[in-house]
Amino acid sequence: MPKLPREFLERFFSDEVKDSQIIKGPEYGEDAAVISIGDEFLIVHPDPISGAAKNIGWLALHIPSNDVAVSGARPRWALPTIQFPEDYSQDQISTIMGELREAAKLLEIGIIGGHTEFVDDITKPLITTTVMGLTDRPIFTSGSNPGDIIVQIGDAGIEGTWILASDYGDELVSRGVSPDTIETASKWRDQISVVDYALQIADIATSMHDATEGGILQCLYEMAVCSGNRFLVDGNFKCKKETGIICDVLELDINRLISSGCLIATFPEDIKPPLGKVIGRVEEGVGELIYNDNTVVEETEDELFRAIRNFMC
Repeated sequence: MPKLPREFLERFFSDEVKDSQIIKGPEYGEDAAVISIGDEFLIVHPDPISGAAKNIGWLALHIPSNDVAVSGARPRWALPTIQFPEDYSQDQISTIMGELREAAKLLEIGIIGGHTEFVDDITKPLITTTVMGLTDRPIFTSGSNPGDIIVQIGDAGIEGTWILASDYGDELVSRGVSPDTIETASKWRDQISVVDYALQIADIATSMHDATEGGILQCLYEMAVCSGNRFLVDGNFKCKKETGIICDVLELDINRLISSGCLIATFPEDIKPPLGKVIGRVEEGVGELIYNDNTVVEETEDELFRAIRNFMC
């Protein structure tokens, strides 16, 4: 679903609760709260799953884990809140619970609590999961410095393509996408995580951000705004051919398609990034993103939701 716009949301950010242990509270574009705990920092992030109809248990753990990892911490604990439609069967519920357990085992995360309930007037389950981890070096979306290089790690549009292929494969075939393309993209479940990427570079990156709703351009926009710097990005972003095929058929902008599995990071210019592709640089500025000489503005709705509405018409 569309995000609340920045100008509206910022009116409700509050510093009324004074607590010296809060290092990072609610700020536009920041991935997680950061709380000082002795010599370490507790990273906390909740995330809802609203765009997918299948695989939501898997997504519900991986998506918030990505945001904890790009904040510099290994995800360790999770608390999912799950709301089921009243007519959901035990078999359907067991499938989702099984996906959660499978994801937790892969990520080595402990599910330490949560909540479940049946709700009237919803047609699919809704899951919001809070994930936490510890680090001695928190990383912020705002952390880039003038002179840094900007790096893309992973492919743009992975999550959106996978959801479309998994949930709407028949509709895509009816619109001319080949069954082979659908089959390939529907197997990308394991590619939506950036946890390993983020932890590999956590000691040297100046900032990291997971490209979720609004795609890679919204990710870069938030990093620029948060840092108060100008992000200059040129050329095409890296993506898989299947993403290009599906986006062409549906007339979607790849750069605005939800992209969990794609990590954007900045590094000091004298460091050679161990992963990814250099896509731009950071300069002194006023918190703006310039892509191919054009100023990019905030996007509150992801291309995935536009495609879903199109399918439902």
